[in-house]
Amino acid sequence: MIKLFREMHSAQADTIEAEFHELVLGYDRVLITSNQAVKLFGTETTLPVITNNERIVSGVAIPAYIKELEKFVQQWRLFQSDACYVDDDGETC
Repeated sequence: MIKLFREMHSAQADTIEAEFHELVLGYDRVLITSNQAVKLFGTETTLPVITNNERIVSGVAIPAYIKELEKFVQQWRLFQSDACYVDDDGETC
C-alpha cells in the first residue's frame, strides 16, 4: 500500500495528494513531524515521503515516481475491461 508521510501544513504534500486524487489512487496519509521522520527514515530523507512496500521516495525523486505511477495506472486501466481501445499510436487491441 502506498503511504504518504507528511506534515500537517505542506504545499508539496498537498500537491502530491492532489496528484493521487487525480489518479484515483488509494493511499494512506500519515501525519508526522520532521523529528519523527528522522527517526523513521534517517537524516538524508526529508518530508514528504512516499513509501510503497519497501520502496521509499522523497525529495527530488518524487516527480519521477509520480510519473511512474501515472504510467502504471494508465496501463492497468487499459486492460481491466473487455472493451477494445485505440492507443495514441492508433494501435487497437
